[in-house]
Amino acid sequence: MSTSTLITVLEKMSTLHAYLYELTVRKEEVVKGNKVDELQQITREEQQYTRAIVQLEKQREQLSGNKTISEVAEVSSPEEKTVLLNLKEKLLDTIEKIKVQNELNQSLLQQSLQFVTMTMNTLNPQPTAVNYEKPANSKKSPSAPGRSLFDSKA
Repeated sequence: MSTSTLITVLEKMSTLHAYLYELTVRKEEVVKGNKVDELQQITREEQQYTRAIVQLEKQREQLSGNKTISEVAEVSSPEEKTVLLNLKEKLLDTIEKIKVQNELNQSLLQQSLQFVTMTMNTLNPQPTAVNYEKPANSKKSPSAPGRSLFDSKA
């Protein structure tokens, strides 16, 4: 296992996570500004970064033999151990910030959706009854037959 290669992969992952965090912060402003086209563009960019992160994670697993960063750091030289643990902390911190920002964005999107739904319900109220009913105030005409055309005794 090459620890220097693993460090390079972790540095790339850290950079991609930082970009991903910047996108989540931008997404907050886009949601607040109700800019749907920009939101779609940011979502596409997030998917690209996420795919790249998944590929780097697979490389990391192969290089480390499915060991955690802490486990690899224990068998590394003191300098490499320091670098690995610093990268681990940086990644964990960035991932936590992304998680918090995504929760905020999700809340903003839900509030926006509730507002749109409420507005639509206010502008287009649902019809009451759709069932067919005989009008209550219609009177029978005296010339109308008292029986129906259908004779049930036959």
